[in-house]
Amino acid sequence: MRKQAASRWARWILPCVAMLLVLLVASVASALSKEELFKLKEQKVPDTVVLSVAKGSAPLNLNKNDIEKLKKLGAGDVLLDWLETNGHILADIGGNGGGGLEPAENDPDAIAAEEARRKAEEEARIKAEAEKLRQAEKEREAKQAEIQRMAAKLLEADRALDRDNNMQAAAVYLEFLALTPDPESDEFYQANCGLAKALFKEKVFSGAAVPTLDVLMKGPEKPCFTDAFYMLQTITKETGYAPPQLQQLTSFYVDNLEPKFRDDFHYYLGKYFYDYRNIDQAISFLEKVSDESPIKARAQYLTGVAQINPEVKKYRSAVQNFQKAIISAETIDDTDPEIRELGYLALARVAYEATNYDGALFYYNKIRELSPRRSTALFEASWTYFLKNDYKRAMGTFHSLHSPYFEQWYYPDIYVLEATVYLNLCKFGNAKEALAAFNEKYLDKQPILQKYLQSPRSPEEYYNTIVTIYEKLGTGEDEGLPMVFVQAVLNDADFYNSYGVINNLAREEKALQANLTGLGDFGQTVLTQVQEARTNQLLEAGIKVQQILTGLDQELTEWSIKRDEIDFEIDSARVEEAKRQLVNPDYVPPEAREGTTLFVVADDWQFWPFEGEYWIDEVANYRSFLRTECIEQ
Repeated sequence: MRKQAASRWARWILPCVAMLLVLLVASVASALSKEELFKLKEQKVPDTVVLSVAKGSAPLNLNKNDIEKLKKLGAGDVLLDWLETNGHILADIGGNGGGGLEPAENDPDAIAAEEARRKAEEEARIKAEAEKLRQAEKEREAKQAEIQRMAAKLLEADRALDRDNNMQAAAVYLEFLALTPDPESDEFYQANCGLAKALFKEKVFSGAAVPTLDVLMKGPEKPCFTDAFYMLQTITKETGYAPPQLQQLTSFYVDNLEPKFRDDFHYYLGKYFYDYRNIDQAISFLEKVSDESPIKARAQYLTGVAQINPEVKKYRSAVQNFQKAIISAETIDDTDPEIRELGYLALARVAYEATNYDGALFYYNKIRELSPRRSTALFEASWTYFLKNDYKRAMGTFHSLHSPYFEQWYYPDIYVLEATVYLNLCKFGNAKEALAAFNEKYLDKQPILQKYLQSPRSPEEYYNTIVTIYEKLGTGEDEGLPMVFVQAVLNDADFYNSYGVINNLAREEKALQANLTGLGDFGQTVLTQVQEARTNQLLEAGIKVQQILTGLDQELTEWSIKRDEIDFEIDSARVEEAKRQLVNPDYVPPEAREGTTLFVVADDWQFWPFEGEYWIDEVANYRSFLRTECIEQ
């Protein structure tokens, strides 16, 4: 009977293994279809946002009619050129070709008249150019005098900056830079550095980004290079600013600078190239971080993540780097304590993918009780126990995930897995109850989710729905979206990061509006940039919300099919058991001991029954001692 039960769930559950996605890095964009591309442009989503969403998509095979439709929907040259460059436009689409030039006039009188006209125009142009040169020289002399006058005020601005009169200092630097002094002059560098520092200290990171980059690109020989680099680190973290020009940093020689700076510099470049999917260059910089650095563990972990990239597939080296990251995190002072747990999770997932279930469980159990990653470790461990047929631990882990400590997480799988275990133990009533709980918590709410997705709404509306529920501590039902799906969005790392960036940009917008007078035209320009960046980030976040919710709907549809299959198996198995009961009427199933917890007292194991309360020190230690009720033949 045990072999029959195993084969019963094997027929349907093995394809489900693929549904447990192993994600070591959050921030993977969903593929974009041709229909979704048109829909985004119909919603007036800016080209820059569409480009961000479309990265990584399969070829869209756009034809001539598709291109014309995109143009009518407002697609610009930047988007169209990107689509063509990245192979999304069919190769046989050509230009329409312009008409030819009119034949030249052969009339001699007309030719002579045309030459006279051109000669007169040329003489007039030369005269006008000479006048322009005289005027330009006068303006240059006046401008140079003004630059010299303003250069004397730069020291005054530096003193204001030292006193934290940041906006006052910024106004002086901007006034000087507005005169467009020689970009190679010391005064220009001084003003640019001061402006970057003033805006950075006011946390106007978007305004500080460009002058910081300009200062940085002047090279490590300049006095503000180190300060500019550390400002860039923060700006990247707060706003995501990491332009392609930063790859020029690789040409700078920094080995003569302080060891800490070198380590920070190499790690930043490694992370930069990793984000741009230049894996080989990312690894080369990450490996330059010294062994004594507090960020060595972080560099080793990110190296391991890069090495398990499908384009690299250096799994053995990746495992070694994850192990090194854990050791470094335990031995080097000031190391980020989260790296150790990230390393454990990474090793567990690699072992799981290699079907080394015991190894995976060893590392999953390393995640501490109060860790924010505890729920993830337990959920993935429950799958691992299930696949190795350890039903005692699997059911105990399911029981842990039902506790109030993890009620905000989205785990529809566990109910279906529970029903499967009960089915294999011939506990048909319990199996039906697990499916009923799955229906109540998830499937019964799916029609509401589908109705929400079918209603026409912009990306901003998707984003605002989630934020309104989160910030006002309301309920999903108040906004027409069940809370169980809202929690799934809130638990997504990409959404969380976008939410933080949007809030940072909103704060910058307020700071700029309060200081527009002193910042003049520059302030207005930066304010416009911040507003555009915030709008684009909000659109990207809204699209991400829509993709997450659509994915949840598709996943639930797949799980509903599995539920129906199990439900059918339950009814069929119940009939078979009834037949066996008739053949073997005297058979008595063994007595079951349900829902117990194990913990160590001295050298002994003590059994303690579950009494309806969850204790944090007991979570993940539950065991199930359910015995089969299947009738032996």
